[in-house]
Amino acid sequence: MYISTKTEYAVRALAELALSSNNKPVSITEICEKQSLPRKYVEQLFRKLKQNGLVVSTHGALGGYSLAESVDSISLRNIMDAVDESYVKSFCNREYRTLHHCKGLPCGFHELWDEIKEHLNDYFESIKLDQIIARL
Repeated sequence: MYISTKTEYAVRALAELALSSNNKPVSITEICEKQSLPRKYVEQLFRKLKQNGLVVSTHGALGGYSLAESVDSISLRNIMDAVDESYVKSFCNREYRTLHHCKGLPCGFHELWDEIKEHLNDYFESIKLDQIIARL
């Protein structure tokens, strides 16, 4: 399993957004300053978070971002799915079955990795943003 920088920064930024909002939009600049995150990178992440319905934007001088849902309904998996292509990688999958070391499908190893991935997905779904914030 691999937790990417995209996921780490998105979680930190969303936690900061939730803590700083006071029911008003928060700028990416403010989020990045408080969390020591690179602004350009976070801007890219927020585009993905917005496309996936996790944040909403408000334009204008007092604009910024707000959470689209409550902190107890946004899961770590929601965040990971929004910003990452895949957080559980294995060479044992359909893309690599033509490699010389692959036994072909189906095989017990492929089923094992799928089962582990499903357990991880369930675990990441069970962790909500409010639980993450409570640890800070």
